Amino acid sequence: MTFMAGNATKDAAMKLRALVVEAAAEKLGVPAERLLTAYRRVYDRDDPSKFVTFTDAAVLAESTHGTLVAAGSYKPPKGIGGTFKGAGVGPSPAYSYQATVAEVSVDVETGTLTVDKLTTAHDCGRALNPANVEGQVEGSAYMGYGEIVVEEQVFRGGLHKKPSLLDYKLPTSLDTPALEAIVVESVDAEGPFGAKEAGEGPLNPVIPAIANAVYDAIGVRFDETPITAEKILDALGLRDNRRVTKDRIGPDGLGDGKADPKRALRRLGATTDARERKTVGGLRPPATD
Repeated sequence: MTFMAGNATKDAAMKLRALVVEAAAEKLGVPAERLLTAYRRVYDRDDPSKFVTFTDAAVLAESTHGTLVAAGSYKPPKGIGGTFKGAGVGPSPAYSYQATVAEVSVDVETGTLTVDKLTTAHDCGRALNPANVEGQVEGSAYMGYGEIVVEEQVFRGGLHKKPSLLDYKLPTSLDTPALEAIVVESVDAEGPFGAKEAGEGPLNPVIPAIANAVYDAIGVRFDETPITAEKILDALGLRDNRRVTKDRIGPDGLGDGKADPKRALRRLGATTDARERKTVGGLRPPATD
């Protein structure tokens, strides 16, 4: 979004700027290439005492051109990441980088997972608005935390089984752990004013970071989300009287490194569908079209 929409917006803004600077140059009697725009002014680079306010320059431009309108566009350079076909293909000329440190505690008696703190560092290119970037990083960390702790996408017959916030639980502000955002700046030559992105990128490392922290705490790998108390107790052998411990929780066949992951996921889906068809007493629900 920042790269594509940001560059397109910049392109449109530069076209509008040219109209405003042209009007100011005519008013001040100086070449347009000598004019700078800053501090709410359009002024002569060689003689800053010659200036017109940006508002007045915009009024002058409107008196000449009418309502100031411009359209901008941006297309990534060719040859980035190969040749793609089809709608929606937008290869990015830049990549951002993230890292997350998760601090967690696990109650081995109840299976309760508590995420105490998330520290996320994100390379956003140039931070045009540092406060907004920090907010974006914290928001992404919150979303990743929700996905691995409480959120779960469950479908039946192609329909979501939890279609409202009453059923689909989200962490509240009181549930959210302490969040720390570290903004790592770099200047990307292709990005708008050197920026890259600060949207969905910081979410990516949060989920594996929490999963790794849980593994460090109790020695169990989780290959599926959310990591619930029930799954933790199952792994620790405390869910029933069998006392069978596990070192990995997830779809069968994903943990041994040998099975086909697609086949394992299909088998998991079939098992889930069969389980969801059952009701109390082992009765099937009535068939529907």
